[in-house]
Amino acid sequence: MDTLAGYIASLCVGAGVAYVSQFLKPKIKIRYWFAHNFMYTIPNTQNNPAPNAAPALPAPAGNAAAPAAAPANFLLLTQSVTIQNFGRENADWVEIAHTQKPDFFQLYPTLNYTENISATGEHTLRVQSLAPGEFFTVQFLCYTHAPQLAFIRSNAGHASLMPWMTVRKYPKWVYMLIWFAMIIGVGFCTYWIIKGGIFVLKAVGAL
Repeated sequence: MDTLAGYIASLCVGAGVAYVSQFLKPKIKIRYWFAHNFMYTIPNTQNNPAPNAAPALPAPAGNAAAPAAAPANFLLLTQSVTIQNFGRENADWVEIAHTQKPDFFQLYPTLNYTENISATGEHTLRVQSLAPGEFFTVQFLCYTHAPQLAFIRSNAGHASLMPWMTVRKYPKWVYMLIWFAMIIGVGFCTYWIIKGGIFVLKAVGAL
């Protein structure tokens, strides 16, 4: 009976180690978030005709001149999306696809990239590589074609949208205190996990 319990315990420990090792090996983890998005409404107050415009014809006698049409507003969209590799393995290619090519975009920091437009008009921006922890931001400036994101993916699969919010930055000593409390908590939990494991192994007769 003791031998059988030892075999079962060894099998369970081996299976647990194999399962945990899947999460410990290096992986590619691409995430993105929209850091900025704002629509400017610029009033069109240019009432004077263009220099090359034809002069307006005089209205027929006895008819009142038609009121001038109200000038339309000019819309200008600025947007930025940040992509970061949170994994521990290098991503060879990162693709950012939009349903149509935005009017203007720029990468910061500058990275090697290529562009491609499919037969259906879909625009794909391919960044050559993204190291672990590395990130970049794509800044958009649009006045006719707003950026409509289709997907972001790497050679490990599609990237996931990461929720985020602006938080207050505390003094350095606050973060040091938080880390100290976390280390104590992890050590305390590890101690009791080991104690519990030893108790279980003694109960089944493996020790």
